[in-house]
Amino acid sequence: MAFKEGDMLLVEYSLFVKETGELVETSREDIAKLYKKYEEGRDYGPELFIVGEGRYVKGIEEALKNAAELNKDYEVEIPPDKAYGERDPSKIKVYSRKVFLKNNIVPEVGKEVTIGNSTGRIVALSGGRVTVDFNHPLAGKTLIFKFKIVKRLEDLGEKIKHLIRRRVKRLNMDEVKVNFDSEKGVVEVELPKDMRVADGVNILKYLVAKDILRWIDGVNEVIFVDRYDKQDFKGSSGGGEV
Repeated sequence: MAFKEGDMLLVEYSLFVKETGELVETSREDIAKLYKKYEEGRDYGPELFIVGEGRYVKGIEEALKNAAELNKDYEVEIPPDKAYGERDPSKIKVYSRKVFLKNNIVPEVGKEVTIGNSTGRIVALSGGRVTVDFNHPLAGKTLIFKFKIVKRLEDLGEKIKHLIRRRVKRLNMDEVKVNFDSEKGVVEVELPKDMRVADGVNILKYLVAKDILRWIDGVNEVIFVDRYDKQDFKGSSGGGEV
């Protein structure tokens, strides 16, 4: 089985730094706990990867394209030029401590700071000077990508639910409802009720709609449905207009 551009795959994976064995990222709860990188509240499990999307570094994209079997364990070494590049000494800058104090930032080694349009980490403090490294933290590192493709998604509803899941930290996909009118090419999506007034839900809808229209053939329009019934307002005191 060869995977092609646009295939939507569920992938179980772990990413390590070769030189140190440090865990960078994983979809597996047991691995996260083993390496003391467990994130409370995160929904662990195989994650959605789209072949050719360009969402990940070149080495990961190539590894997925070159994989040909489901449920096979793969391990790929990714050199810096196919990961986050080599370290660039010109991206290490020295600033006066006053620059940070003026912006109510207390300089501390390891703290992430944004200066202008660039984000870096403070790597050294010396007298009145602060050294900031704007290289990516993984620049110059060789990575080890261990992964297993557990499923290629075929069902439209399942594809949409996983597109939503990768943008939401915790999501009960059983509560997401999807209807598709194939003749009109119209998809209706109803999110879980507790997401209707969540912060950033309109941005989420915009991004999910963009993903659906880009990656799912036959869809020309996406409609989000907000459904209310009397139970939603049970116990409400009513009252005047807002």
